[in-house]
Amino acid sequence: MPSLRLSHLAMILLSGAVFTACTSKPTPEAPTISASDVINRTGELPPQTLPPGACGLFLWTNGEPLRFIFFAKAGTDTAVMEIDGEQRELRLTSSKGDLFGQFMTRMTYASDQGNVGVSFSAGEMLDGGQRIEDGRLSLVAKDGWETMIPVFGLSACQPESR
Repeated sequence: MPSLRLSHLAMILLSGAVFTACTSKPTPEAPTISASDVINRTGELPPQTLPPGACGLFLWTNGEPLRFIFFAKAGTDTAVMEIDGEQRELRLTSSKGDLFGQFMTRMTYASDQGNVGVSFSAGEMLDGGQRIEDGRLSLVAKDGWETMIPVFGLSACQPESR
């Protein structure tokens, strides 16, 4: 008699598992977003003007289409990017790496859309600045998706007025 009850219990549990499997809805797939879609979300910034004596960090996409996508003014904890058709202010949350003029070679900024990471290697010295080589800009959305954009650029200073 105990074995009969045990077999009934096993059948009930098995039936419940099969019923649950048959009635559960498949998880909908997230829409596929291509890298070009994400890069297209980062629009081009207008030209930035520095006052005399000020310095800035300027980054462009390293590939077609070539676009000016990131600007940070030295001496501030902010940067700007255009994301989804709107110019957004980014707040500096960490800076690491090597000293590069008035910036560091690895910086992280926060926005209402997620985080923006900037990392690069120092390049050739220029009159009033320095080139940026092997740069990467990473966009990390609030849902955790990360997109890397190869960048190049420079740190440059506007000469003092005489």
